[in-house]
Amino acid sequence: MSKRILIIEDEQYLVDMYVVRFEAEGYKVMSALNGLDGIKLAKKEKPDLILLDLVMPKMDGFKVLEELRKLPDIKETKIYIFSNLGQTDEVTKGLDNGANGYFVKSNLTPSQLVNKVNNIFAGKTVSDEKVSVKPRKPAKCVGKTCAPESGGLKVLLMEDERAILHMYQDQLEKEGLLVTATANGAWGLAQAKSKKFDVIIMDMNMPAMNGFRSLTEIKKSEVNKATPVMIVSNSAQDEEIERAKQLGADCFFLKSRITPSRLIIEIKKRYGS
Repeated sequence: MSKRILIIEDEQYLVDMYVVRFEAEGYKVMSALNGLDGIKLAKKEKPDLILLDLVMPKMDGFKVLEELRKLPDIKETKIYIFSNLGQTDEVTKGLDNGANGYFVKSNLTPSQLVNKVNNIFAGKTVSDEKVSVKPRKPAKCVGKTCAPESGGLKVLLMEDERAILHMYQDQLEKEGLLVTATANGAWGLAQAKSKKFDVIIMDMNMPAMNGFRSLTEIKKSEVNKATPVMIVSNSAQDEEIERAKQLGADCFFLKSRITPSRLIIEIKKRYGS
């Protein structure tokens, strides 16, 4: 009999993406777009595993988790938080409130998530090695932008090449920028819809959702529609540059012509004062 998974997640496009991958692996998948509906569905269907987002309308994931653990039929059900929030206090709170584990969305592709779930049902210990388990060190200031509560510019970095992603992230963080790194357009969009950034840096050619679509959706969102977007791409045809700027990109750089140090200079020059 197929294992049954309940996904409680308010972003429909993410739900659709996960459902396709899990059903391809033979799982039966149910979904709810808010916490209250998630609790009702859990009571009715009694799933084998629940993947729970934290930032949702009507009831946040922590409250949902608390309510689920009160239900006799759900008390022993495996519940894994699956969220873009991944700082120490959030992870600790989730585990203390009864979650079996904690995954950060931007750390896992759909296929990697499926592999994690396969291991859960195989009885293996599963965790997200990239979940933040230590407090961040105080960040340096960038120009005159260092606010006491934040430490520096908040940057969303969207890049599918892991080596480039890590190289940019390391250099930006050394300069005191607070970097949220995502490996595809869908994860990046989810981050952009959930919290405010000062600068967004994105590639154009990414899996799950390309840069043009991500840029379009970001500029529709209330959270970051006014946030400057820097395009750093391997492809820089005139029509692509023009299209990106029409969609709201602030500037466009060819990867082969801009080093991490030069990118930092551009960020400071444009947004650091």
